Amino acid sequence: GNGREGKYVAVYLLVMHESMLQTAIPVRYVDIEVAWVGDDEADVFIGGRNDVGGEMYRYLFQIGSEHHGCLRNYVIPNLDVSSAGWELRIITNYSRPYHLAVRLYCRSAYGQTLGVLTEHQMTKLAD
Repeated sequence: GNGREGKYVAVYLLVMHESMLQTAIPVRYVDIEVAWVGDDEADVFIGGRNDVGGEMYRYLFQIGSEHHGCLRNYVIPNLDVSSAGWELRIITNYSRPYHLAVRLYCRSAYGQTLGVLTEHQMTKLAD
């Protein structure tokens, strides 16, 4: 830890793949929305890596309540999804239950929303 009382790390993982929803129409894009529900704040890292270990995406931002001068919602639009799977990783340094809400809007090539996944459908690892 970093010495701040009660803070620890939560890690969410999900493999992004065109057949991740098992729908007839393949997933081509995903929008990631992260929302904060508490009155504290957290650092959030969102990364994407492919099978050969290459980093595809990297976002680092602070999220939290308005009186910390933070955004409550952060959206990353239009990440590419294909038949070559990649691993989405969301890491936050504050994991009190239900404080970080994640929504993954999975869309077709034509922008139609095929399904929405939440943090409950991601694998959660914590140290």
